[in-house]
Amino acid sequence: MGFATDVFGFPSGGAYVKQLKRAPLTWVERVFKVRTFQEQEDDRHEVGEMKRCLGAFDLICIGVGLMLGAGVFVTTGAVAANDAGPAVIISYLVAGFSACLSSLCYAEFSANMPLSGGAYSYISAVFGEFLAWITVANLILEYILANAAVIRGFSPYFAMLINKAPESLVTATANYTLDWFAFGWCLLLTVMLVLGTKESAMFNLVVTIVHIVLVVFIIIAGLVKSKPAVNLQPFTPFGVRGIFNGAAIVFFSYIGFDAVATSAEEVKNPKRDLPLGILGALCIVTICYILMSLALVSMVPISALQEAGSFAAAFQYVGMDWARYIVALGALLGIITGTLVGMFAVSRIIAAVARQHLLPPFLAKVHKRFGTPYISTALSGVATAVIALFTSFDELLNMVSISTLFAFWIVALALMWKRYYTPGSKGKNALMAGQLLLLVGAALTFTIVYWVMPDSHIGMIVAAAVFVLMAFTLFFTGRQGHRPSSYSVPLFPFVPALSVGLNTFLLGQLDREAYIRFGVWTVAVTGVYLLYGSLASAEHSKKADRALPMKGSTLDDVPSLPFSAAAEEKGLVANSEAVDTAADAASAKP
Repeated sequence: MGFATDVFGFPSGGAYVKQLKRAPLTWVERVFKVRTFQEQEDDRHEVGEMKRCLGAFDLICIGVGLMLGAGVFVTTGAVAANDAGPAVIISYLVAGFSACLSSLCYAEFSANMPLSGGAYSYISAVFGEFLAWITVANLILEYILANAAVIRGFSPYFAMLINKAPESLVTATANYTLDWFAFGWCLLLTVMLVLGTKESAMFNLVVTIVHIVLVVFIIIAGLVKSKPAVNLQPFTPFGVRGIFNGAAIVFFSYIGFDAVATSAEEVKNPKRDLPLGILGALCIVTICYILMSLALVSMVPISALQEAGSFAAAFQYVGMDWARYIVALGALLGIITGTLVGMFAVSRIIAAVARQHLLPPFLAKVHKRFGTPYISTALSGVATAVIALFTSFDELLNMVSISTLFAFWIVALALMWKRYYTPGSKGKNALMAGQLLLLVGAALTFTIVYWVMPDSHIGMIVAAAVFVLMAFTLFFTGRQGHRPSSYSVPLFPFVPALSVGLNTFLLGQLDREAYIRFGVWTVAVTGVYLLYGSLASAEHSKKADRALPMKGSTLDDVPSLPFSAAAEEKGLVANSEAVDTAADAASAKP
């Protein structure tokens, strides 16, 4: 029976049937059930603790290793040729600014809640279990698809490096183009991640440093051969709309800074190192992207840009044919580190969800010797390998971005609600909820008007004015119920409010197929939650006898909705001093 509990979350089949019979009542109880900091800490101790072996420099390399991957080599030329022109530089700046706003929100959460679940842990502690599950289930799928998409870029760049045709290293069949290089690399990286976090981080550090050196060479060589007076004119051939279209596309290159937050339980000093790692990695990558795109569009006129292999083709255009080998090697190193860190992140997310029994709890097991969540790492790695074997890069690229943007959006909103929620003040909380809804509504209205009715300037001005008014109203009238003692977002609430607005705007650019995929997958994972996750989670809470923690315990918890007065009466609210004490204790653990 103990084995059944460890594997499936129920001591027996009868226990599952019993939970299933009372499922409607369980759903009502669990949908808005917040997962407090202490509850998530207890779950971590229950399945085994990961080794704290990472410092700030390791985290920066993890973030750079994931973000500075194949995206910039693949998307820059296409965006410049079809969407933004030389203003692709501004597209990267806009996307980087949006990612920076989100990273500041993540940094506050990660420093004050050093847990490996990332967005899942933060959202479940504020808005409840169900919304956190929907967000993280989409993130898991997107991470796996993005990892498969990135590793599919290995074969064509390796072929370029050895002077062969890009398609020469894949096997064409009647229905699929099989990529055995991608398959093999996924399995090899999976084994490396299972064997140890520090070892994987050291490999990533060495490869990332070499990769940055190659990127610096590409930037310098490109700028030396540039003709900005000729090639940067006209700067915005597709107008302002083209810049924002491009920003939504190149945002794919920024996906991954949140992977740093998923390593929180393996960081020596989370309260200091996590903000440094997240913000440091993003700053380095943004500077590299802007300079790389500047070098590309300065070397080659837009009319001569090639969408595929744009950097290699650009160096050929200016008479530096040998430099294409440097480009190919740089891309290969970025592909390897990007896949490695992406697989690292998704395994930690799966483990965090599984130890709260929304997925089978055996996925959360930590290896006693290696200190890694070896089962979730192995299963996610094999899944990535199989998808990469059969599916092309282009097909995968069209399926990513929406879940990450949605997660960034909801994390920023959760941060504002967490800060402004005041225990025991139903009227103030209801007013605050209304203000946040108006903020979101204004951002959504502006986005719809901009993309659907671009000539309606009055509508955009009114929506923007309401958005700005709500942000300033929150600033001047909102009294914060919780202030973190560790790192906090600067210029609050303007940073998370702008993050909500920009992510809403970028979400509006995504195509119909992306929303169909998001909708279908969300319906599917809702079914999983209703028939398994909520029931197993309820069984887990019942077993632990902590579904209703006592008031004043060391929790980082706020009720999820302004009308949850019953939660307040039952003691679900913790004071901020206790929260900070719990976070300090977690950070100090060796």
